[in-house]
Amino acid sequence: IYKRLSLSAGYTHFETDGWRDNADQDDDIANLFAQYEISADTSVQAEYRYRDSERGSLQLRFDPTDFNPTLRENEETNYIRLGMRHAFSPRSVLIGNFGHRDNTSLQREEPGAIFGPFGPSIDLHQFDFDNEAYSGELQYQFRSEPVGLIAGAGYFDIDSQLKETTTLSFPFPPFPPPPFGPGGTSQTTVTPSDLSVRHTNLYLYSHISLPHRLKLTVGASGDFLDSESEERPETDQFNPKFGVNWNPMPNTSIRAAAFRTLKRTLLTDQTLEPTQVAGFNQFFDDPDGTEAWRYGVGWDQKFSGNIFGGVEYAIRDLTVPFLRTGSTPGELDWDEAMARAYIGWTPTVWLALTAEYLYEKFDRDERFADGALDVETHSIPLGIRFFLPSGLNLSMRATCVDQQGRFETLDNAGTFVAGEDSFWLFDGALSYRLPKRSGFITVGVSNLLDEEYRYFDTDRDNPRIHPQRSVFARLTLALP
Repeated sequence: IYKRLSLSAGYTHFETDGWRDNADQDDDIANLFAQYEISADTSVQAEYRYRDSERGSLQLRFDPTDFNPTLRENEETNYIRLGMRHAFSPRSVLIGNFGHRDNTSLQREEPGAIFGPFGPSIDLHQFDFDNEAYSGELQYQFRSEPVGLIAGAGYFDIDSQLKETTTLSFPFPPFPPPPFGPGGTSQTTVTPSDLSVRHTNLYLYSHISLPHRLKLTVGASGDFLDSESEERPETDQFNPKFGVNWNPMPNTSIRAAAFRTLKRTLLTDQTLEPTQVAGFNQFFDDPDGTEAWRYGVGWDQKFSGNIFGGVEYAIRDLTVPFLRTGSTPGELDWDEAMARAYIGWTPTVWLALTAEYLYEKFDRDERFADGALDVETHSIPLGIRFFLPSGLNLSMRATCVDQQGRFETLDNAGTFVAGEDSFWLFDGALSYRLPKRSGFITVGVSNLLDEEYRYFDTDRDNPRIHPQRSVFARLTLALP
């Protein structure tokens, strides 16, 4: 920090060899950020973010042997962002965010698949993506009692080029050799395609304080999607938003929400628009263009000065665009239900105990099930943490998981196999807080007992549990 100027720089490196063959990851992120205060009411900021990642096949499917051993993905992203904030008064604020992203990615596999006993084999199947995107967002905030407003608009311009490359090898025999046939040769097919998307959104949220500690969120947003692709037609969608927070007693919070969303093609899956209504998340990493209604209700309670807990239940009704090559574009119906109950207790300043119950139920269309036609999961994480004056922290967690469903096989899309499994997992970590709050050193282990199990993870790229014992180390530094 120097007078009215503040600067920061950060770098993160993550590397793992994975829990199985071809589940390795290598990820580098660099970030530069600057903010300048023009006056007490006005400030501007600039940010540059770079990311370079390489990974194999990460999705954890119910059958642990059901994965792609040759899939490789490389991605490189450069992102520049400019922002501003101006306060007309303490209650009236305007903020803006403007960004440009240049992204290239490569998805490559060498499956060696054979068509028939004497047919050609696939030597290479590769997708090259080149994306360039611009975005601009403005938001106005007005804070007052009993009514506060958040209004905004955004524009997103995305241009994408895709090149699909397929190389086939034709054996001899049975194919005759050239010039009478392709036998003993390879043939490469390159298929280019372009996709341009223009997306405008408008929104208005009002927060209304009523008597008896009752707060309402009433609002709406509009999405206007224009695409040059015949498979993704124009979409105009109105999204009502409604939420309620009620505090019948000072330590009790009851909340409920109902709202509609449209999954956008965002530059970095970030937006100035409020991302939750009454504590319920609005935006999920669904397929682009997904329309979704979400309904939820929750109760949060502080029982005493050191005991708190709550329950939450929500359902999502999704309409997912169906764009599979060679098929007529259409829409699919997906349904999701999620529940959570939790309780936490801090009997002393050096001890914390937690217990949770998590429930997920997904039902999907067999034409595009993304790994599971239906799946139901129950999990109960139990945790304990010790905070010692020396700076040492010890955390331990035991998790009971029960899952059943019908799961899709990777090599035969549209074929589903029923399965179920129950198991316990044990995790632990030891961390040390460096002097002068300069960072942490953490060493831990996941799946301590090396438990073997069958489990389908609904998060494709970020598995939450590990099917083999995994040891990790993490160093976090906050330099002066």
